[in-house]
Amino acid sequence: MNVHTVALISAGFWGRIIMARSMSDLPESEAYRLATSPSHLLHRAEQLAADRFTQLVGDTVTLRQFAVLAAIAESPGLSQSDLVRATGVDRSTMADMMNRMETRGWITRVASTLDARARSVRLASSGVTLLAAATHHARAADAAILDALPKTKRRTFLNTLTKLAKISDEAAAKADREERKKANRTRKERAKKKDDKASTARKPRR
Repeated sequence: MNVHTVALISAGFWGRIIMARSMSDLPESEAYRLATSPSHLLHRAEQLAADRFTQLVGDTVTLRQFAVLAAIAESPGLSQSDLVRATGVDRSTMADMMNRMETRGWITRVASTLDARARSVRLASSGVTLLAAATHHARAADAAILDALPKTKRRTFLNTLTKLAKISDEAAAKADREERKKANRTRKERAKKKDDKASTARKPRR
């Protein structure tokens, strides 16, 4: 667990999770307080993580870009969809990031041997160099975040982030399954309509 996990949880968590406790559970007369809002506090934590990272790395690579590069290095050959699941970055943002990274020569994309519709993503030599240079600073940023907490609270903090990330991953996996089921139903419905139309056309006219 490192500093970019805080950013990714904040960036993708609330878009993927349906909160178990609805707003109707809270007293209507109670004012909404940002100081006690989990979503707002996670956002602030993400800002702190991003600021620490930028202070050390500069504007060469962003925290999100570093996370994607690290995910590619960890598992070379992942597809763009795989990287969405691995990092928590939403699909539209990931597509834009892939284009920018490829243009800058950080990554290469080739046709996947496993899925003809997907492209396999790997680090280019400049991406490897950039990741290596930024990794030291990312670890320093991690340390800066943890140093802000008492030593006795750090393990609990990391465990909580890990649990939230796991919940987010499970929700994303469920959403992917539902999306595939919907796509399969749509294909079957289209195929049935096509068969029905063909069957009607073959019937002799009286």
